[in-house]
Amino acid sequence: MMKKIFAVFAIVSVMCSLSAQKVSESVTIFGKDQLSGFTTTIENTTMDIVENALADKFETQFGMKGSKKKGFRVYESQPCSAFGESRYDIYFTTAEIGKKKDRSTQVILVVSTGNLNCVTFNNDPRTSRNIVTFLEALPYDVEAYKIKMRINTLETELANLKKERESIEKNRAKVNDKINKANDEAKKLSNDIEKKTAEIEKLQDNFNHSQDATVKDQISKAVKEKQTLLKTQSNNQKSLLNLNNETVKLNKKLEEVTKAIEEKEAELKKLK
Repeated sequence: MMKKIFAVFAIVSVMCSLSAQKVSESVTIFGKDQLSGFTTTIENTTMDIVENALADKFETQFGMKGSKKKGFRVYESQPCSAFGESRYDIYFTTAEIGKKKDRSTQVILVVSTGNLNCVTFNNDPRTSRNIVTFLEALPYDVEAYKIKMRINTLETELANLKKERESIEKNRAKVNDKINKANDEAKKLSNDIEKKTAEIEKLQDNFNHSQDATVKDQISKAVKEKQTLLKTQSNNQKSLLNLNNETVKLNKKLEEVTKAIEEKEAELKKLK
């Protein structure tokens, strides 16, 4: 009689524990088979994240290899120290529940010792407790996975941003070289125009005194040469304006990229 009372008390204790910890025994369909397993819900998290987090735990932490079958991720005849010392067939699936703004994910986990002999509290209380403990820790595993994925994303974004910064700096250096050359050309053009102006004035003075037709032709030629120089100077000034505008844009972009790098490096430092 005492044994029966103790057994009933044990079952009640288990069910209370499961309820309090939001893990419960459940039944699910795998193809044509009905399997007994365990269910928990991860609040405010999408199905993809939970599924990938759980798969990552099995495959990274426990070194298991899985496949997808009949809507489940399956790990067949593999050891998993979280549950015990045996080899297990492990099945899990996920489903989103709740409204769009408050969406959560339900996880169904089935652990079998082979031939669809599913672990339950009735046939294997010890392994069942290990499964419950495993599922109790799942919310923390999901958060750790989110952090891991965020770190991976930040590292990729940082690498791309640093490449972009390097590219901007190279382009800016090239533009600065062009500006320096354009400024040198501007000085030379200014000097050439001054010389040509002085030459025209001298020729004009000679013509005023001599009225020599040859000198008049020389003046005409010098005036055309000055006009060409003035046109080149105008083009040079436009080029300098465009180059300076390009430098302003590059500096602004460089500032934005540098700020983004600093923000992502700060976030990455906090996560690590």
